[in-house]
Amino acid sequence: MRTALVLVAAALGTPRATGCKERVLVVGSGISGLVAAESLRHFGCQVTVLEALDRPGGRTHTFAAGPFAGTEEGAHWVHGGVDNTPVSLLLRMHNLSQVRVGGDDDYEGSRDRLTIFSEGKALSAEQRDGSFDLFQTALAAVSTCAEGQLSQKDVNVSVGDIWRRAVKVNYTAQSQLFLAWHRKVSFQQDEGASMDKLSAVNEYLEDYTDFYPEKSEGWEKHGDGYVKGGYSSLVARLAENLDIRVSSPATRIEYSGAGVAVTADGQRFEGSAVIVTASVGALQTGHLAFDPPLSSWKSAAIGRLGMGNVAKVLVKLSQPLKSSAYALGFLGRRLLSFCIRGAAEGRSRVLECFLGGREALNAEAMDAERLKGEVAKELADLGSVEEVAISKWASNPFIRGAWSFAPVNSSVQDFDLLAAPVGRVHFAGEGTCRLLYGNVHAAVVSGARAAHQVLQQFETAPFRTDEWPLFRKEILNLCTVSPARTRARTRARAPAGLKRAFEVGENRGHGAPFVV
Repeated sequence: MRTALVLVAAALGTPRATGCKERVLVVGSGISGLVAAESLRHFGCQVTVLEALDRPGGRTHTFAAGPFAGTEEGAHWVHGGVDNTPVSLLLRMHNLSQVRVGGDDDYEGSRDRLTIFSEGKALSAEQRDGSFDLFQTALAAVSTCAEGQLSQKDVNVSVGDIWRRAVKVNYTAQSQLFLAWHRKVSFQQDEGASMDKLSAVNEYLEDYTDFYPEKSEGWEKHGDGYVKGGYSSLVARLAENLDIRVSSPATRIEYSGAGVAVTADGQRFEGSAVIVTASVGALQTGHLAFDPPLSSWKSAAIGRLGMGNVAKVLVKLSQPLKSSAYALGFLGRRLLSFCIRGAAEGRSRVLECFLGGREALNAEAMDAERLKGEVAKELADLGSVEEVAISKWASNPFIRGAWSFAPVNSSVQDFDLLAAPVGRVHFAGEGTCRLLYGNVHAAVVSGARAAHQVLQQFETAPFRTDEWPLFRKEILNLCTVSPARTRARTRARAPAGLKRAFEVGENRGHGAPFVV
């Protein structure tokens, strides 16, 4: 396989002499659009990519200069690390590497590399570990309650509703702070919305890919990684040899049995098919019109899905932190609850802090001076603050959020409905991938899937598409076919590194065990 990848990497810049002769338009040059375009070009298609932003990459962008050079503005990790298939495969195809940091998508880095602060003081490892045990017993109680009380018809029930039903314990003030912090990191910052907006059916009854299966072969190698050189290095490799028109927002797509036409930046582009990779949030604005209008089932699915609001606050301190921790947690803070230290990735004085939901929107709305003042106030115990910046995906008119999620009154089938092609109009992007939505893996798989669909729709030459690594069946099916490592989302939230049995106190609330 590795030999085959070397051959593929060498041939990436050379399209096939035979094969696809169609012109295909791709709306959006995020990872999904670039993967689709590169795949189609490999098989000889003529591809034009129309990008609304002034650069390719979409929600993947690494700062090239300034105080935060080398820092990711958007997509950061390769969830699942070096062993995870879609992104890791794509990186190998382009001779790029990644660095493992461990952990999982809620707690980047293993627990041993997390320091939690309360009122400016670092808590002990014992206190930190006790907070995880506390949260795990609460999660177990909520999971039991959900599985016993929820059915697929309960689409109007939120994650917050289930927690209020299941967790009825008079916790100490410290325990309440711990639970609030873990819930914020695991739900609000992970999904980009409050627990009262998240679908309980999706969270507790549906499947989602588990990137951190402890019992799989080589499980000790799992955990998150980051791209060496940043995700923009991958964007640059994917964009090589592609016809990308930046600053060209698509406003209209006309389609019929004869072909498609896309209007972008006042120009009309014609082709045999189009792949739309606009985010769920962008589609919901209605700024991209379809002629004829999309069917009601497609429009309804777009309307039901959610777009999570997650902002990254970048902080440059005046002095490097003495702590060797990779991640920092702050209890009871209004703004900053979870940060990672850039020192672990070569940036000694940089903190990358994550906000979700309403807090992210509020921070995006602050002017630069106010934001810097708020950040400096909350991080005063760590030293003075030199520079502050914030990503603004929610307020970006062409993106409107960080990633998709399943809100109350939606169904995970809405991801499949959004993914379904309409004639010559195909759809890709993380919001079209039911089992992977919300991360770069979903973008890779959906882009490859859409390109494969186009080739199947129009290709007549007798060549094998499975020679392309991204067209392997096990890759193309990752959005909809549950692999062995897929399990209910609620059971996938156990932080990596938690190997021992949980300590159990007396039964309380709904007969659930708790540690208080």
